[in-house]
Amino acid sequence: MSSLSHPMTLTQRRGAAGIALVLLAGLTGCTGTPLSQPHPTPTASAPSTTTPRPSPTTTPTGSVIESAAFVSVVDGDTITTSAGTIRLIGIDTPERGECGHDEASAAIGRLLSSGDPVTLELPAGQNDQDRHGRLIRFVTTPDGVDLGLMQLQAGNAIARYDSTDGYPAHPREAAYHAAQIATPGPDRSVITTACQNPTRSTSPTSGRWWEQYTSCGQLKRNTVGDPTGPFHRDDPAEAEIYDWFAHRTGNNGDGDNDGLACE
Repeated sequence: MSSLSHPMTLTQRRGAAGIALVLLAGLTGCTGTPLSQPHPTPTASAPSTTTPRPSPTTTPTGSVIESAAFVSVVDGDTITTSAGTIRLIGIDTPERGECGHDEASAAIGRLLSSGDPVTLELPAGQNDQDRHGRLIRFVTTPDGVDLGLMQLQAGNAIARYDSTDGYPAHPREAAYHAAQIATPGPDRSVITTACQNPTRSTSPTSGRWWEQYTSCGQLKRNTVGDPTGPFHRDDPAEAEIYDWFAHRTGNNGDGDNDGLACE
């Protein structure tokens, strides 16, 4: 018995077409390219604008060395720098008000002006600071002058505060003691060579008369007729005299920074 074929009605045909469309859409969704997912855009790090600060270096012997800028003289064995107040290692100079104090201070002022670079060295085994909070360092000028040794050779200081009197040894100790020509007083004071022979002439050569005075006060007490000031920074005839009393004696002769020294 042969089977009979029945044609689909209009409703059936529409239903079949709808199913086909659904199937086709499903297949396209499975095989099509998936939508790309948004990813956060990496934010580039801003370049650093901070310049690294130079760090102190350590020598093979263990000494720590750093650079600083000279600011001013405190006295013959102490200066201020951009790194802090520095007490020179291994020497002692007269205290303020004692004979030789002004000369020892002026000796540093003749070598350094404010802003000059200096090298600071802390040898291995040395204390970093003294009981007053001052950094304990060797100080060397741009010309290679060791300020401590210079003061000893000039007769402005004695070798002290080292292994000979209960303090840490330092590597220049022997050279410092060999260079000493000043003498210690019975009360632990420092008797400089100028104070051992106070009648010694201290008059400068080449007509630079002002260099015999280590402060404006000393200048104003002179009895030989030397000018007593004030000295003008901007006057070419007085500029060197101004610089001496304002910057090189260690006594800041232009304390109010008005361009006049020894007012």
